[in-house]
Amino acid sequence: MARIIFFLGGLLLVQLVHSHHSTLGLYDEDRIVEIEGVVTSVRWGNPHPAYTVAVLDENEETVEWDVQGGGSVTTLRLRGVDRDVVKVGDRVRVAGESSTRGLPEMFASNFLLENGQEVVLGIDSEPRWVGGLEGGLFQSRLDETLIEDARQTADGIFRVWTVVLDDPVSFRLYRDNVSPLTESASEFKAQWDPRASPYLGCEPRGMPYLMTTPFPFEFVRRGNDMALRAELSDSQRLIHMGTEQPPSSESYSLLGYSTGRWEGNRLVVETDRIDATYFYGDGTPQSRSIRLVEHFTLNEQEDRLDYLLIITDPETFTETLEFSRYWTWRPEVRIEPFNCVE
Repeated sequence: MARIIFFLGGLLLVQLVHSHHSTLGLYDEDRIVEIEGVVTSVRWGNPHPAYTVAVLDENEETVEWDVQGGGSVTTLRLRGVDRDVVKVGDRVRVAGESSTRGLPEMFASNFLLENGQEVVLGIDSEPRWVGGLEGGLFQSRLDETLIEDARQTADGIFRVWTVVLDDPVSFRLYRDNVSPLTESASEFKAQWDPRASPYLGCEPRGMPYLMTTPFPFEFVRRGNDMALRAELSDSQRLIHMGTEQPPSSESYSLLGYSTGRWEGNRLVVETDRIDATYFYGDGTPQSRSIRLVEHFTLNEQEDRLDYLLIITDPETFTETLEFSRYWTWRPEVRIEPFNCVE
């Protein structure tokens, strides 16, 4: 087993806060640490895979490091990485954000395997060592025959949609801090403690938070209506087609009450009756007054889905907000059980 190698000072890996908000307060993104050692345990599950790596310290004593993978199981699947890529007994080199608590732990962004291949973990992590290595990057390989066969049976919007890992426009809906907050919302956010966030573990996300995540989703038919099935927390939104407004008896919920209509190749969904405390994982709140209008627009080739989100919440924001992103269709991607472990 090799020693710990520290890199202090500037940020050596580009990993924006919004890509892993669930780690806020636990790891220092401005202090990158590298370790080398032997993997002694693997936990393959969401919200992040976790590993234990045995490392020799400066006193020649073995220290067990807790390594939280910087990407979800879903992100790794999109890169072609499964649970057998890093196994117990493997010697690895790992880079990631160091602990703010002074513990032997890190939020990992990159693995270097014994065969010289580099595994990029986070959704917007950059390759670290690949330039000088013969092994290159570990990447998925698509079967062109599978793609062509899938095109023949694809059904418009009713398929699985996923992010493009190398394009932040695809996976980061809120690319800037959400500002203009009302005075009461600003006060609420100022008191937010990230270490007490309900989203540190497996808590389901509400709307519109659900639509900001990098997890895949699919549209499925439900008789005359339709549903949006998201992999995150195994969530499912029922979209009532052709219904102008919810019945007066409809209660508030995390995902709210959604009605939809078609405008050509565009699906327009309006949602209200949402009861969720947080608008996003940075402590920004939202109120029960929030109203959403979503536009899902399918391109002519039917392999890209553009998204526009329009938000009004007069108790939280001083103006109407608009955000956009997109997803693409990859026929090998399926919605998998979330299998989250606290």
